[in-house]
Amino acid sequence: MRRLPRAAALAAALVALSLAGYARVAPLDAPETRAPVPGTVVLDAQGDVLERDGADGFRIPVPLDAVAPRMVQATVSAEDRRFLQHPGVDPIAIARAIAQLPVRTSGASTITQQLARRLYLADDGAPLLVRKAREALLALQLEARRSKREILELYLNDVYYGRGAYGVEAAARVYFGVSAANLDLAHAAYLAGLPQSPSDYATPAAERAARERQAYVLGRMVEDGVATRAEGDAALAEPIRPLPALLPPVAAQFVAYARAELARVRPDLARRDGLVIETTLDGALQSEAERLARVRVDALGDRNVTDAAVVAIEPGTGRILAMVGSAADGDPRSGAAINMAVTPRQPGSALKPLLYAAALERGYTAATPLLDVPTAFAGAAGPYAPFNYDRAFHGVVPLRIALGSSLNVPAVRTLDALGLDAMLEITNRFGLTTLSAPESYGLALTLGGGDVRLLDLTAAYAALGARGELAAPYAVSRVRDGAGRVLYERPAAAPVRVLSPERAYVLSDVLADPDARIVGFGYTTPFELPFRAAVKSGTSTAYRDDWSLGYTPEVAVGVWIGNADGSPMIGVSGVDAAAPLWRDIMMAAALTRTMTWYDRPAGVVEATVCAPTGLLPGPACPTPVRELFVAGTEPTAVERYYTRDAAGRVVIDPPLEARPWAAEAGLLLYAGRAAGDAVRIVSPAPGSVLVLAPELAEQAIVLRAALAPGVERVTFAIDGTVVGEAGASDPSVLWTLSPGTHVLRVSAGTSQATSVFEVRR
Repeated sequence: MRRLPRAAALAAALVALSLAGYARVAPLDAPETRAPVPGTVVLDAQGDVLERDGADGFRIPVPLDAVAPRMVQATVSAEDRRFLQHPGVDPIAIARAIAQLPVRTSGASTITQQLARRLYLADDGAPLLVRKAREALLALQLEARRSKREILELYLNDVYYGRGAYGVEAAARVYFGVSAANLDLAHAAYLAGLPQSPSDYATPAAERAARERQAYVLGRMVEDGVATRAEGDAALAEPIRPLPALLPPVAAQFVAYARAELARVRPDLARRDGLVIETTLDGALQSEAERLARVRVDALGDRNVTDAAVVAIEPGTGRILAMVGSAADGDPRSGAAINMAVTPRQPGSALKPLLYAAALERGYTAATPLLDVPTAFAGAAGPYAPFNYDRAFHGVVPLRIALGSSLNVPAVRTLDALGLDAMLEITNRFGLTTLSAPESYGLALTLGGGDVRLLDLTAAYAALGARGELAAPYAVSRVRDGAGRVLYERPAAAPVRVLSPERAYVLSDVLADPDARIVGFGYTTPFELPFRAAVKSGTSTAYRDDWSLGYTPEVAVGVWIGNADGSPMIGVSGVDAAAPLWRDIMMAAALTRTMTWYDRPAGVVEATVCAPTGLLPGPACPTPVRELFVAGTEPTAVERYYTRDAAGRVVIDPPLEARPWAAEAGLLLYAGRAAGDAVRIVSPAPGSVLVLAPELAEQAIVLRAALAPGVERVTFAIDGTVVGEAGASDPSVLWTLSPGTHVLRVSAGTSQATSVFEVRR
């Protein structure tokens, strides 16, 4: 009689050994390969869902470390409280389930068995007992080959919670808009109760049943000692407000752009299902930009304004932080809209910073005097005479004022001096590849005569914000499959140097200078912020396009306002429309960022000059100012623009072209040279220092003179060698720069003017 128990024990041991051996050696597909393939989901940079497949559901795989401990505890208490003790099958649970038959059927399947059933037996049509036997064997195999931690991670990433959400991260996002890492006790218990019957608990009508199930889970957690009674009661009393099952679209045009980008960089992934597409989008900034764009457009509706677009980019990386392609983007009432963030339009004066960047590379400084006087240029369609926005002229102005106040005449004169090729070279260098038809632009290019994309122009401003380094804008940072394997990851940014850090700093300082804007915009502008930021506006011909773009080291924001069909707005300039929206979005960006400013590079120095001459102050100079210079370009000559007459009054001696303006403005003119001067040198000014840009293979400068009435022809000579002649209609010649100190002599009959300047490497 005593041998029977021993025989039974021996038999049980043999069975256990056999099962253990089977579990370890029997063939079994890796569980990661068996999970069902749901639809693709698109996420923002914080993991929030932008778009999900509503028909097939979606999964967002995460490691167990990214799941709140409360969620793990709630799941174990709800589904398998002896999970850590059993080998995959729980004999106690099985015995309890058998004892309860036929009154109820529940409670026998462990977490491991549930996982095995979902992964390996989803289509098994065998009788119940056969399926249960297979389920138990598969559970033993899983436990023999994977740790408890790995099994729990597999389960939490696979279990279905309703609303198309496979896995805890997807469920946390779709029900509560948070990550699984941020679930508290109340919300964790709520979610942990859903898998028992997700179709019953996941609908609004079943909210009461879901809360009852939550109470059950909390009670189990208290019994298991992973939560105190007080914690359970507090969690049960906490309001639970699941999000609506169907939310309005978020960043629909950005999502379309991101999908198109993925199709371009990885066409093999574009049509695959079950992808997790992780993007660069700052969801909070995007939502606020969408709201602000709609508010701004609504406020301007009576002035025929119907649309707006916004782009925000991280300088130095190219990460697209926000993209509002239309004021209707994100509005559930809207249909398909044109993505104006990537539709070429004329940028108006928003191109001027790039013109002056090219000028700085050719020896100009922020103090270089420019002429804002009536000027006519010869063109294929006849004379071209630009005007400023205020229809006034301002005489001799430093480059700082010309750019800060967006004066048109100095910009066109500068482009004429540099040449159209120089402007096109730098715009293409900064990524504005849509400017590819130079013959059609003419001198109006610097006033926005060519079409550019808001995305590209914002990236160009971001390059200035990254101290002269251009990073291509991008939307997709990483793509994973349903098991979490990385299929694509954006390579680390490799910015291209498009401007020296010193010149980028000087330009940024000018664009952030509120005093430089006073001439053009007055003392109060919509650009003002509680932190320093560079900014420039632009308005195209006939008020068809309004722009404002600007940056700090942390973010570059570009705004366009207008009509998608190109129809003109009614008297709306960039300052009226785009600038207030730009300011509001910069303020929104600052809510989650500490806005800073740039440290001055060692290669930028400060010197006192006499405005508007850009030279060292002379004895009569009434306007000494401090100005920034790229080291080596600071002036060495003393100005003679200001002198005193016999009565001791300060008088000015402007260039010939500016004398009529000065006289009309009532300024006191120096009369000593007025009658005898037949020719004056406009460029390069005496004492100029031109610095060769290392990134350019060959560089040239326009030698320009101003002629008195009656002078018909002028000759230009460098260091005694004639380099060209020109007529009175355009007294200029092009000369290729060479290092050294040079003497320019311009002759008109017996009259001569001389300018000594230097070209440095």
